[in-house]
Amino acid sequence: MSKLFFLYLIMPLFMVILFFLSKDLELPSKIEDTGISRAFLKISLYIYQHVKKSDKSFSREKIRSYLGTLERRKDLESIETEYFIRKISIVLLMATAGSFLSLMLCISSGNESRIAEDGTLKRGAFGDDDYRVELVASDEAGNELGQYTLEVETRDFTDEEAAELFESASSELEAIVLKDNGSFDEVRSDLDLVETIPGYPFNIRWRLDNYEVMHFDGRLIEDMIPDEGVVVELVANYSYRDLRWQQVFYANVMPRVLNPAQRAFVEIERMLKDSNEDSAKEDEILLPETYEGRQIIWSEKVTDNSILLLLLTLIGGAASYVMKDKELKKTMEEREQELLADYPQFVSKLVLYMGAGMTVRNVFNKLSGTYQKKRESGASKRYLYEEILRVNRELMTGASESEVYERFGSRCGVKQYTRLSTLLSQNLRKGNSELLTLLTEETQKAFEERMDKVRKTGEEAGTKLLLPMIIMLVIVMAMIMIPAYMAF
Repeated sequence: MSKLFFLYLIMPLFMVILFFLSKDLELPSKIEDTGISRAFLKISLYIYQHVKKSDKSFSREKIRSYLGTLERRKDLESIETEYFIRKISIVLLMATAGSFLSLMLCISSGNESRIAEDGTLKRGAFGDDDYRVELVASDEAGNELGQYTLEVETRDFTDEEAAELFESASSELEAIVLKDNGSFDEVRSDLDLVETIPGYPFNIRWRLDNYEVMHFDGRLIEDMIPDEGVVVELVANYSYRDLRWQQVFYANVMPRVLNPAQRAFVEIERMLKDSNEDSAKEDEILLPETYEGRQIIWSEKVTDNSILLLLLTLIGGAASYVMKDKELKKTMEEREQELLADYPQFVSKLVLYMGAGMTVRNVFNKLSGTYQKKRESGASKRYLYEEILRVNRELMTGASESEVYERFGSRCGVKQYTRLSTLLSQNLRKGNSELLTLLTEETQKAFEERMDKVRKTGEEAGTKLLLPMIIMLVIVMAMIMIPAYMAF
């Protein structure tokens, strides 16, 4: 069992402990989630209550103000709690899911070995795909002897198929034989005198003209290689049933020294290939059992990406926690842009209705009534008119007009509305005539500010298009200059 198995159990066990600690907590009344989602929210509430005591950061106060502006509810504490526990629950859910998925992947990776209990590998029948196994050799003490790649091939080709495959097999053999060497002009490491070629049905027997410097399997006999090197003729005799072919190589063998670890690796690799050859017509491959008196314990090298999966889910959870605040900030920015866009039209309506003899109070009542009818008919919500509805309700309850208008400007949080609310509250006693004059000036100023905003947006758009235009210019110049250059 992988050592990572216990790492993946930490998060689920942690969640179980938190579940029992939080099961008696009461969630905010607005949360109606059920099942596993509610359990995660309770755990998040438990964490939030403990973190809240020590967290007095500026960012949290800013989020609190954003929520108060957007939600327009009096129970701000409940809104804030709901927002943060939902954020935390997303992180916990992703971390828990990542731990479970990583655990399953870890278990799956450990159970997919193709090595049978008797130390054999199953060879595919004719028509099946070949497959590759990554093997790890270890002795009884657990010391790794080497890692090997073995191609397990299918068997039994027809004579016609074998004849067609020989041409391509002979062209590939040179690269396989050279192994780590660059060319036959300078051979300084063992050659790989393979007896089979992956993907081909041939058995290959080698004949050398100098067995003093090279074994029959391509291993160099370092002590016998002269300093100036020696040329060895290698003859590969292909055979498949009663078919025969021959290929000749000339290798200029140069001296090289093998350390014990390299020698052990090559020897075990040779035994592995011998075993593969001996079982070419059998259903199973018997892996070598001993090397120099030491027992070889084979295991398949398995790629285990479970820890990567866990890290990705944890990073995703942390990113979602941060992005939740960015999403809230973006909503606030969109609200501000919408309020600015509606401002000139709103001031114009104030001037129009007040010019017709209506009071400011009646204008707000008129606008809120019109907006409610549009909403009932399916119109989308507008932040400005939601605030106008709130102003009208406060006026209907008998609140002071001056205070209501000041709160209206404060809630909008945009300087234009703050300026307008100041005009409305300070000129209540001066009558509509003087206020109408000031609002007319405000209307003109609002339209000028809007035009400035449009011009600025246009300039920003032009700046953003500069890079694509440069890229297009480079492409056009390349299309013109390259053919002209090639024509010379």
